[in-house]
Amino acid sequence: MTETTYCAIGDIHGELDRLKALHDSVRRHADGVTGGAPVTFVHLGDLIDRGQDSCGVVDYLMELECDPVQRSITIRGNHEQLMIQTVRDKDESSRDRWLEWGGRATLDSYHRRGLDGPPDHHLDWLAALPTIYRDEARDLVFVHAGVDPDRFPDCGERTQMWTRRREFFDPRCWTAPGLVGQTIVHGHSPTEDDKPEVAGAGQRINIDTGAVYGGRLTAAFLVPGEQPVFLHT
Repeated sequence: MTETTYCAIGDIHGELDRLKALHDSVRRHADGVTGGAPVTFVHLGDLIDRGQDSCGVVDYLMELECDPVQRSITIRGNHEQLMIQTVRDKDESSRDRWLEWGGRATLDSYHRRGLDGPPDHHLDWLAALPTIYRDEARDLVFVHAGVDPDRFPDCGERTQMWTRRREFFDPRCWTAPGLVGQTIVHGHSPTEDDKPEVAGAGQRINIDTGAVYGGRLTAAFLVPGEQPVFLHT
């Protein structure tokens, strides 16, 4: 059986046009590399907030997951979690933080479509998303923020969506036996130079390259047995 070729995409933050352009670039690249073999997209969370069209991003990715040909996996990030807590769960303690961190732009994207805010089917879909995806045969881990370097795989959703623990960023500090041989692909922490970061001989790959801050939206194209190739819009 042919091993899966993955394409992980970092924090989108409402940048729908750039996401569509990046998907097109990945498909063109895949045609030349894999001969048209299917590619599985993995969107690493923070789909919403700050950018112009968070509503459109959610609509687009929901439709993509229903595509009978294109396989797509989406991971829940901390921005999705804040919106769920604010809008669906009516958690007032989350509201100010969500609005300050880009929620107002998200609400505007729904208002432009004549909606009062995120509809229930959007919130339900986001709430059902996993916070981690593992391909154990490939030793690949996809997560929004990171993992607990001492306890993996027993990390918990909050760690997977929020962590910026210093020891996670340095694979030399990873002590959990379960992390031996693993490659962790994540976003959440924008790189300082708008370029993807590869640490620890490829053990940790950060592809949040600050798209919504004037940087680039980045994809990591992961062919079995080969080094990652990075594509950008």
